[in-house]
Amino acid sequence: MEIKDVVKKVLDDYQRITGLRSYIVYDNTEIQSASEKNYFCKCLKLSTKALEKCEECTKETYDNAREIDKECIYSCHAGLIKWAVPVHYHDFHCVIVSEGILARKQWEEADIWADYLSKEYHINRDMIYENYRKNKTMNENQMTSSIQLLKDLLRYHLDAWEDVSEA
Repeated sequence: MEIKDVVKKVLDDYQRITGLRSYIVYDNTEIQSASEKNYFCKCLKLSTKALEKCEECTKETYDNAREIDKECIYSCHAGLIKWAVPVHYHDFHCVIVSEGILARKQWEEADIWADYLSKEYHINRDMIYENYRKNKTMNENQMTSSIQLLKDLLRYHLDAWEDVSEA
């Protein structure tokens, strides 16, 4: 098993526990935010303008997470709350970017967000509204615990992998 497989296993376990998907950014020259699995984001990225904004946001967050070597919590251009967690293991480096969540207030204001996003990116309002409301909601404590869980899963799986590879 390679280190990339270990990180993918972490993402699978994280999704099973939290219901949140994540994706890996290996470097800032190949931003693949279109590979994100969140259906709301996939619908939004039907717009070239939205896709460009997503990739710009992902690159900036990747650079920031790598620079400060700490998780970054941010709100993307579509209003989702996301986080990026840097991974450093010997000479392997990447950043894990979470699927976005909503604060309860944002979820309650889905109609306002759908109006804004459909006008801004020229996409179907009903499709955006329906999928916006499917985003998971969390309060701040849940979000903080979720980030810590991701970091703990990384540490656990990397330690276990190291033990196996040294044997």
